[in-house]
Amino acid sequence: MRKTVLCIIVLVLISSPLFAEEQPLPLPTRDALNAEATLHHNKGIESFNQANYKEAYGHFRNVLKIAPSAESYFNGALSLHKWGYPKEAASFFYYAKKYAKGNAKILQSNLTNQLPKQPQPRRRAPVPQPPLLSEGS
Repeated sequence: MRKTVLCIIVLVLISSPLFAEEQPLPLPTRDALNAEATLHHNKGIESFNQANYKEAYGHFRNVLKIAPSAESYFNGALSLHKWGYPKEAASFFYYAKKYAKGNAKILQSNLTNQLPKQPQPRRRAPVPQPPLLSEGS
């Protein structure tokens, strides 16, 4: 039992620096990119850089509703992961990787490559709901 707990603690301490460098990605440039999506994306990155991951997640989730992209899923996943919701972040990382279309930053990310095997997704990627928060959060 002690060895198991010790191994888990060591793995967490070793893996933390690996993920410290992950940063949100810019939205892909499209001719008709929605101005509202761009606004939420920029506010999400600003909130993320200020370590306000809850607010950043809300903005990235709004981007997903307006103009879904691999980058939007990745940014939402990073926000959830940094916010302390790794299980919820896993589904976002899954869809980010699925729709990456050769985006090296997503495909080579330490976080997306650490994903467990996921079941086959639905035909259309869902916009995951925000995590349930306990009272006082």
